[in-house]
Amino acid sequence: MSDRGGSLFNRDNRGPLSYGLLLFMGVAWGLAISLAKVGSTNGGHPVGLALWQVSVSGSLLLLVSLFAGGAPRPKPDILRFSLICGGAGVAFPAIALFWTTLYLPAGITAIAFASMPLFTYLLSVTFRVERRERRRLIGVLVGLAAMTLIVVPDGALPGPGLAPWVFLALLASLSMSFENFYAGGYRPAGASSVQLSCVRQLGAVLYLSPIAFFTETWIPLFEPWGMIQWAATGTGLLSGAAYTTLLYVIRTAGPVFASQTAYLITLAGIAWGMAIFGERHSLYVWLALVLTLAGIALVRPRAPRSLIAEPGSGRAPGQ
Repeated sequence: MSDRGGSLFNRDNRGPLSYGLLLFMGVAWGLAISLAKVGSTNGGHPVGLALWQVSVSGSLLLLVSLFAGGAPRPKPDILRFSLICGGAGVAFPAIALFWTTLYLPAGITAIAFASMPLFTYLLSVTFRVERRERRRLIGVLVGLAAMTLIVVPDGALPGPGLAPWVFLALLASLSMSFENFYAGGYRPAGASSVQLSCVRQLGAVLYLSPIAFFTETWIPLFEPWGMIQWAATGTGLLSGAAYTTLLYVIRTAGPVFASQTAYLITLAGIAWGMAIFGERHSLYVWLALVLTLAGIALVRPRAPRSLIAEPGSGRAPGQ
């Protein structure tokens, strides 16, 4: 399962299994957003929940890494990758996920976090990693219009004063986009994607552990488990399993094909929110959903430029 050599993907592998895995990733990550809301609304602190989640997903990825080819080596470039990507791509977005789901419906959170591909392309153009394309720039504008529909009109959100939480979700999306941009240009040589995914989670643990300790917001492990523990565990397991699946689909079917999970995550996030919490959305939110999906479709590249540039295109927050 190693991909150290950056082997080319095989289009012939885009059979029923690839589409089934794509569906699994969308459904799993969409459910993870609702489970995050279960944990936060039942009294779990966002920092403690985030630490629990990344510890679970990090442990899962470490097991996969050991099975696939060995634990990552603590070399300077891997440690730097772990700290930068663990902070920008995992720790802060995980806290933001639990904090926003405390106040926002799961469906709106899913739409806000879906703006990550738009920010990733903007960063790539800003730093001249990718060239400007009219179609993709229009996609960014369409996506920004979708976010405007959520925060500007009266009645778009379920209550007054919730717009700052949408902006927090957007800031987390921007942070994950920076991590995508950094990972695409500064990927350590000689390490597999599974190993790098593992060190991202471990880097997030390094950030979150002292914060949870000094603020006393950690979730007790050795006491009877309730909704908080089970929800955080479920979020971590689903996210870790989905991200491992994403790496497999990227290698076998290509990053552009794998990035289509962004559509499914958004739709599943809304569907799970409606099924679990009985969420109902305004017309503005449904229009924002349509514009968001259209923006993602326009921004998505026509063909992969490399095997590395897109690994985070469809992942969920905190992963």
